[in-house]
Amino acid sequence: MSLPVLTKPVVAKRTPPGPEVITVLGGFALLAGIMLMFAGIVLAVPSHSRWDYGPGLIGFWIMLGFGYVGFAQYLPRMYVAMIVVLAILYLAAGIGFLSGRRWAWTLGIMLALVGVASSILQTVTWAQQGDGFYAVPGLIVAVLVLVYFTRTLARNFLFGRR
Repeated sequence: MSLPVLTKPVVAKRTPPGPEVITVLGGFALLAGIMLMFAGIVLAVPSHSRWDYGPGLIGFWIMLGFGYVGFAQYLPRMYVAMIVVLAILYLAAGIGFLSGRRWAWTLGIMLALVGVASSILQTVTWAQQGDGFYAVPGLIVAVLVLVYFTRTLARNFLFGRR
């Protein structure tokens, strides 16, 4: 003998899809977090007598592309830890963007501001040495992300005014 069910089953509401740019930024943030984590690991674990040979060189080029090499000369002991923390923050931002969380907007703005500052620092320090402007692509992307997050569509989606 079975008991009658008096309540309706609870079904989770489906979250409306967000803007495509937020989804793309979430995917890129997850990818950036994975790449930065890889760079932090290969720079922390010495696999060869020289860091610029093998996986360490790949990690260095990842850092160069993101524009975070400028911090290395000012924070040499904390550099790898800073990269791993940034990787974790990028992974969290990617998850927050994809799920439409309010805190993801603040984290995205903060990561973009860190990206702008580090890219400017890297461009200034490397230009003084006569090298090219390797951080300019990272600077352009960080500025574009800042501009997009100040737009109404991104704020409305991430702050829940849908």
